[in-house]
Amino acid sequence: MDERSQEEKETERTGLDRLLSSLYRPGPLIFLFTLAFAALAGLGYFLLTEETPPPVVVVEEAPAPAEAPRIYEEDTSSDMEDMVKQADLAIIETMKAMDLGLNQMDLLDVEIRRLEGKGYHYQVLQLPAVPNHSLFLKNLKTNLASRLPQAVVEPSAKNELALFINGLPTHRLLLESVPLALPRPEPEGPELAVVIDDIGENLPILKGLLSLDFPVTLAVWPNATHTRESAELVTENRHDLLIHFPMEPQGYPEYDPGDDALFVKMSPEQIRQRVALNVARIPEAIGVNNHMGSRFTTDAPGMKVALAEFKRNGLFFLDSMTTGKSVGRTTAKEAHIPYYERDIFIDNVKDVNAIILQLKKAENVAHKQGHAIAIGHPHRQTLDALRQWGQTRNKAIRLVYLSKMAPQ
Repeated sequence: MDERSQEEKETERTGLDRLLSSLYRPGPLIFLFTLAFAALAGLGYFLLTEETPPPVVVVEEAPAPAEAPRIYEEDTSSDMEDMVKQADLAIIETMKAMDLGLNQMDLLDVEIRRLEGKGYHYQVLQLPAVPNHSLFLKNLKTNLASRLPQAVVEPSAKNELALFINGLPTHRLLLESVPLALPRPEPEGPELAVVIDDIGENLPILKGLLSLDFPVTLAVWPNATHTRESAELVTENRHDLLIHFPMEPQGYPEYDPGDDALFVKMSPEQIRQRVALNVARIPEAIGVNNHMGSRFTTDAPGMKVALAEFKRNGLFFLDSMTTGKSVGRTTAKEAHIPYYERDIFIDNVKDVNAIILQLKKAENVAHKQGHAIAIGHPHRQTLDALRQWGQTRNKAIRLVYLSKMAPQ
């Protein structure tokens, strides 16, 4: 039984119970509801009126477009001479497939013919004995179809095939040994100069060229990665050193000779400044040949200024003949500057056997006209071909530095 007094019990209820009882009275309850409502209204107003920050948009940066690779040589694939080289390669492929000894193929004769002002080579090739003429013809037609659809090959005489490109004869193939008189060289012997362009980027290839046991003339880019080191290596090894001078090509800017080139839009003073700049980069040079230049070398006013500056600096000019419309010869004659002209490009087709065949053509041209100039580039295939050709080349032909050859 609860023994507490009524007063004690009343006192006990004055705690939490008394507070709750007072809160639930009408006055305080209304006040609390009003306060809560005001707080909620204020919060709503704040949420509705606050400026909502824009959503964060993550934009992935598009990768920078890949820089188009710089094209270092002009496109001459439509030239007759380049098509002749594709036909050469088809012949080589056919011989390989039939196990015919490539080292037994002989270039009996070559003749420089012209089409639209550009030279190409008509050639007579003596193949090693072909056991199955019909199979050889069939295989050659297949290889030509894949490389050069414009070419047609057909029997022309007993044991002979004739090859035509766009209706023009370019090759006479002798499938059996046939005696053929060759032109006799002059008593002192014909001369051949091998020039390698585009030096300045690949030092190992340059060192390989310098190690060859015959003279090679080297043309260095004036603004290459290793211009100075290359020029010093060439002069230390006592090889002829040329400036491989960039000039505007047809098709510029797709074919870009570089910022240090000569352009037809230049004023005479700008040409003089550009020549001075590039000569200062390779002061040891004894001559100049053009890099690209199929546009600039046709521009008589620009060429007149450029060649006059070359002469003033004691340099000769080798025309790489990137176009049959070059005014190099006539301009050089007017400027009284020593002038040379390229006869053969040896490595437009980067195949060792094709390059060796081009070198044999250069030998034949030297036999016929007493001299020849062949231009190549610092490719691994070119170096390998020069090494192989050096072992079997015609020793009746004297290999010389370009400066030892009489100007044309």
